[in-house]
Order: sequence, then C-alpha cells, then structure tokens
Amino acid sequence: MRSLFCCLFTFAIIVSKSYAQDQPEKSLSEKDSIELENQLKNLLGADEKPVSYFYASVGLGNRLYSSKNNSLNANQGAASTAVYSPSISYFNKTGVGITAGANLLNDSKQIGVNQYSISPSFDLLGNENISLGISFTHYFVKDKYSTYSSSVQNDLFASVGYKKSWLKPSFALGFSTGAYGEVKNKDTLINGRNVHFYDTLDYKTNSFYTIFSVGHDFLWNSVFDKSDGLILSPSLMVNAGSGSYTVTHLTNASSMGGADIFRTQSKKRRQPRTQTSNFNVQSIGLNLNLNYSIGNFNIEPQYYLDYYIGSNVTDKTTSIFMLRLGYSF
Repeated sequence: MRSLFCCLFTFAIIVSKSYAQDQPEKSLSEKDSIELENQLKNLLGADEKPVSYFYASVGLGNRLYSSKNNSLNANQGAASTAVYSPSISYFNKTGVGITAGANLLNDSKQIGVNQYSISPSFDLLGNENISLGISFTHYFVKDKYSTYSSSVQNDLFASVGYKKSWLKPSFALGFSTGAYGEVKNKDTLINGRNVHFYDTLDYKTNSFYTIFSVGHDFLWNSVFDKSDGLILSPSLMVNAGSGSYTVTHLTNASSMGGADIFRTQSKKRRQPRTQTSNFNVQSIGLNLNLNYSIGNFNIEPQYYLDYYIGSNVTDKTTSIFMLRLGYSF
C-alpha cells in the first residue's frame, strides 16, 4: 500500500478577530503521518523500500484545518462552517515532497475558494529510531478581512520524534508570519447626501511556537479484508509559544463628520501599536487520529480537543473534526 497522509492540505486558522478581545496563539502538535503510513505498509506486508508517488485527497471539516503543521489549528474563534479541502501532493522516494491545496467554504452566503496553499517539505525515511520532518508553507489569501481566512501567510515548521519506546515522544517548533484585518462599513445620509464610512483594523503578526507530545500507535491488519489495515493514534500534547502583533487603525468617520458612527474605536488607536507576549505554556490538547487503508485508498478521520490555559478568554476549549479521503498513484 503506497498511500500516505502526509499531505499538508491547505491550512488555515480562524482567529478570534474581535475588537475587544486579544487571544494569544495556541498550538497543536503534529502527527508524523509519513511514519504512520510506513507502519501501515509494513503491517500489510508491503515493500519497505521508499517509492515516489502522487497523493490526491479531499477533506471535509467543521473548521479550517492543517494536517501537516497542526500547530496553528487551535487558534480559532467560535465561528464554524463546512470546509471542503481538495489537495494534490507529490512525494519523492528521497523524502522531498510538495503539496498544493485549496479551501472551499460557504463565505458570505456562497460557496467559493477563499485561499490556496503551496508547501515544499522533506521527511527522513527509512530510519528505525527517529522521525524527522521540515516544511515551509505559503498561503495565498483572497480576502484578509474574511472571518474564515488564514491569519498566517508564511509558516516554517520542523519536528523530530523517537520511535522505539511504547510511548513515543516528539518535539516540534515553528515560526510564522502573517496579516489579517477587520473592517466595518456603513452608508448613511448627512445633510442630504449619501456618505460611505469605513473603519478598519489591520494586523501584522509573527509567532514562535513549540509542541511536546507523547502518543502510541495501535495497529491491526486484516480488519475487514486481507489487504486492509488500521492505525489508531491517540496523543497528548503541551503547547507553548510567544509572539507579537502590530495593529493599524484606519477610518474616515472622524474627518467626515461621523466620529461616533461605529462606537468601537477611539482616536488613540489610529496610530500603529505593537503588543508582545512572553514565551509560556498556552494550552494542552488531545489528538485522536484513525487511519484505515485498503489498497491505494485510505480514509482518515481526526478529532482534536484543545484546552486553553490563559485567563484572557472565556471560551477555553476548541474542538476540530476533519474527515479525509485519499488515493495514491
């Protein structure tokens, strides 16, 4: 079986883009999908020698989601919507790979693509003791003011894990930069003429994050057929990080006689301001990954539950579900 779910399908984060609330970034540890698939190949008696192949897949989830770099998935707001995520990947037997993907969702009462991604990567294959992977992802966001758009445009991510123990530890770190915004518009009449008012907040962000996790892989073969196999991979993780963001406030309300029309921003916030957060533990999480493969097909449901440790938010839990169907060739 040559399928594997190392596809960095288009990531995305739904951040809590609220004028009144600032939530530090939370993170979620990565699962070494290449290693899981290699174990499944061995379980099914397939050739252990690395091969080159393509992998096509489509996912359906309740939020924007990243399957390779899961570190950004927990930093989401309360908004939830059906997200369809097709992707295509090529993996070379040397461990070099590249993935392209898109997110289709119901934004502004219509189905459409709100962003694309491209991700080169490298994974260490064939090592019996450690797993090692590194990837860089760039996200092409169509509308940075959309509630459902990613707040990150560039993300560098690396992870290493130890395979030999029953409880397998892993450590990941990454650095990301990006921009997103909030906008309010209102048309009204002033002195008998139509006037359009706008009020925007533009954010530029960067963050450094680390993830420590422990988990175990339960493997079964010949579950429903002689050529199938199943892997259940639960893991616990501790997420820590630091970051900063710069906010710029732009409005024409004050200069056009509508100073109180939005009632949300003070004049003091018109100048760019920067806020930073010190490195600290931000959340703990539980990740449940199930991978069933038969021939070149595989199906992978995944559920993640994150509990935020900080005190500056009232909703401390984030739950994300993703179901992905894939075919390798």
